[in-house]
Amino acid sequence: MATIRRDIGAGHYFIFDDTLVSHPNEDMFSSHFWQLQNKVTGQAKGRGTTIFIQHEQQQWVLRHYKRGGMIGKLLSDQYFFVGVEHSRAFKEFRLLSLMQRQGLRVPVPVAARVHRRGLIYRADLITQNIPYSRDLHHMLCEAPLSNDDWSNVGKALAAMHNCQVYHHDANIRNIMMDNNRHIWLIDFDRCEVRSGESWKQSNLDRLLRSLRKEKEKNTTFHWEFAQWQYFLSGYKGAINAPS
Repeated sequence: MATIRRDIGAGHYFIFDDTLVSHPNEDMFSSHFWQLQNKVTGQAKGRGTTIFIQHEQQQWVLRHYKRGGMIGKLLSDQYFFVGVEHSRAFKEFRLLSLMQRQGLRVPVPVAARVHRRGLIYRADLITQNIPYSRDLHHMLCEAPLSNDDWSNVGKALAAMHNCQVYHHDANIRNIMMDNNRHIWLIDFDRCEVRSGESWKQSNLDRLLRSLRKEKEKNTTFHWEFAQWQYFLSGYKGAINAPS
């Protein structure tokens, strides 16, 4: 992977993997552009809309950065510009690239775009889709995971922590499983490399809260607290273990 940053003027900045994209442009970050070409294969609604794209032999995920909470009602997708390398899109792209080099199962970053106007910017990120995968929330609404699966979830979070990566929102919807039952972690917006150890417990606490919340919200949710011990066993067996 060769990461290239390209500043083309007029407030347009790109960062991309030149083995996947040779000449990034504004159009490739437009959902309307892909819809006109009939290349949108699906979408997922969250804070904004994420679209899935079939482009040549690649499966892409395009996400437009949007704010949540009360400030999101005022600024929506606008962020204060303090330098392109500090933009959410560039930071997430570079973090994903770092984790890829460390061998973690995270989305492959394809390209990111920042468009600045004055003191604000808007941004987008394209990653490769994780083939034949579903998030654990949807899976648990249908059937329970095995004890080995939960142990592997623990190992995946330990691998992330061994690289000193803090996940801003380590909830059950940001953990994926593919058809080989491999665990993947997604959505690294506002995440970062941190020193020390004390913050790692907060990621585990966040995941447990999300499991308990979904258990209360959903009529059918195949998770019991007893399974948390298998997660912890996998995590503790892998944390700080030699790679």
